[in-house]
Parts: sequence; structure tokens; C-alpha cells
Amino acid sequence: MGGAVRDGLLHRHKKHWDLDIILAVDVIPFAQKLAQKYHAGFVILDAERQIARLVFPELTLDLCQMYGEDITTDLSQRDFTINAIAWDYHTQELHDPHQGQNDLENQIIRMIQPQNLRHDPLRLLRAYRLAAQLNFTIESETHQTIKNLASLLINVAPERVQNELHLLFDTHRGSNHLIQASADGILTPWFPEIQPHWLHLLPRWDERLSAYPALAPQLERKIRQDRSVLHQLKLRCLLPEHRETAQQILTRLRYSRAEMQYIDKLIALWPVFELLITSPNPPIPAQFDLFQQAGQALPGLVAVALVHDYGWPVVAGWLERFTNPQDPIAHALPLVSGHDLMERLHLPPGPQVGQLLHWLALAHAEGRICTPTAALELAATLQGTTPAPSA
Repeated sequence: MGGAVRDGLLHRHKKHWDLDIILAVDVIPFAQKLAQKYHAGFVILDAERQIARLVFPELTLDLCQMYGEDITTDLSQRDFTINAIAWDYHTQELHDPHQGQNDLENQIIRMIQPQNLRHDPLRLLRAYRLAAQLNFTIESETHQTIKNLASLLINVAPERVQNELHLLFDTHRGSNHLIQASADGILTPWFPEIQPHWLHLLPRWDERLSAYPALAPQLERKIRQDRSVLHQLKLRCLLPEHRETAQQILTRLRYSRAEMQYIDKLIALWPVFELLITSPNPPIPAQFDLFQQAGQALPGLVAVALVHDYGWPVVAGWLERFTNPQDPIAHALPLVSGHDLMERLHLPPGPQVGQLLHWLALAHAEGRICTPTAALELAATLQGTTPAPSA
């Protein structure tokens, strides 16, 4: 029933199918037996409502207990008419009590009743995701009801909100629907300080991706190999410039520490990077510091520059340096190790050693030293000592 039946009627082909199956039995014990028999992954989604999930390599089954006395009663509790169509395996007939097939034909997303949206406010955001995925239009009364109920979204579990956002990020038309959702106040409960400039950059991510193979193959591969990178780049467009506030929002949405650190670098370093790429001769120490602070977020900053319409020639050199592990400006190459410094300069372990390594790496980037001997001599000068002779 639900999405699988809808997609089947629309002749949509998917690599991985998600099926919702209604059963008139105690679902969780039954699902556990199926999981054991077929060696499937098993998760209880809602013990009270008897909803369980079985995960197979190319198929996910959500088993749920039928609501009410019959299928018609159950379907009346669904979100939208196009998701309230069921197929009876035994009788081989479709149940469509809310004329969902008509709305499929007319490409309309129509609520069954306002109470159903109020019962599960995530459905408010799901309307925009479905509109993006199917290229449908949200019916006017449904649209108004969604806007009226927008404040209820704050009551939804953050993991579910995050999942819907990522589905929108993955959809080519998702960015425009996120802009509409923002205008309708749907995003406000979770994103209260969206910056218009960044929000309206969202569609450019989808536009620019098609250009990456010709412009920046390294960057394109990085984004396509790891979809979470693109998710984070788009997510940054929904966040404020104030880093602490952005981190609070990401914490509420239960993003991982690594994701939060990556986005924090995008926010903090973009103004610095923009200043450097627009400077005719950016000083090497400033370039070196930018590379050290950005780390693996540097390709993301290059992508942000492309989305801001800085041409490929402006940023190509930065990505070339980043992808060359022997480039002393992009990668700290101090020529000697911390152990070398401690042994030759009689230094104890501590932050002083790390600071010296940083200075030596910068000196190497500037071309002031290029051998281990020169590095030790400079370190000794910086410390006011004489290096011990090598063994």
C-alpha cells in the first residue's frame, strides 16, 4: 500500500523498494519470525502502534497493524490521497476510497483531512518532498492547512526531520521546494534564522553539479562519491552566519560531530577564502593558514565559490594544490619530525614542539628552507639554541 502502490501506478522504477504492508495480526512477533526465517534486518519503529521494519538488500518492508476494522478505515488515517491506495494481495484489487488515482492523474497532492496532518506534523514537510520527487502541485486548501499548522513541526523527532531534509537535498527539484517551504514558514521551527542570500543559492547546487565533470572532475567525484558532502553543503544554506547559533540548530537536529565541524568550517572560513580568491596576490602565510584550518573542507569551499559564480580559473589553483600531497602551501611539510626537534634541541614533549613544527612548515611553504638541516638550524634560531650534532 501507500508509496509503493503509488509509484507502481506512476510506473516509477526504483533500485530499492520500500513497501508498506498492513496486517490484521500482532505485527512485531510476526515480523521477528520473518526476519529470522529470511535473515533480514529487523527494527521496531513503533511498539505502541505495532510497526516493524524488515531490511533486505534491495527491499525494505514496513509491517504495520491495521488501524480500525477494515482497510477503508485504515486508509482514512493516511496523509495524502495519493498515499491512501492499497492493493489486496488476496483479491488482486485496488482500494482507493479517497480517489487518489484521480489526484495521481492530475498530479495533485491533496490531504485526506487536516486532523491527519495535525496527528503527525512531519507530513507537512513531506508534502514538499513529494511535490519535488513527483513534480506534483500541492492543492490549495492542503497548502493553506500546511501553512496554518507549520508551528507543529517543532514537535517532530529531529531524526525524522533530518531524513526528510536529506530526501529533499537528493531531489533535483528539492531546492526550489525548500525555498517555498521557507516562504510558507514550514522551516521556521527548526531553522529560525535562514539568510535569504544563502537560501536562494540552493538551486545552484543542482545546476552546478552538471557542470562539474567539465570544470572540476576532482570536486565532482568527491561530491558524488559521498552524498553527505552535498547534503552538508546544501544544509549550510539553511543556517545563519552566526556560528554558535548554527551549531545549536545542528545539535537540535542530531547531526554528528563530524558533520557539525565540517559545516562550522564552511561558515567560518568562507569569508576568508572569498577574500583570498579575490586578492591579486594573496600572501603565502594567509594561504597556508587557510589550508591548515580548512583541511578536508577545502573542496567544499571551492564548491561554494563556484556556486557564488566565481569562475573555475579563480579557484582551480586552490584545488590543484589541495590534491597534491607534496605541495608545501596546502600541506604542512616541516622537513623534520617532532622527535627530531626534541632530540637535537633537547626539548621536552609539549606544545612548544608543535608550534615549532608549524613555523617550519610555514617557512618551507615560503621557500625559506628546503632541507632538514636548514629546518633544524631555523628551529634553533627560533629557540635561541644550537642544535646538537647528528649521530
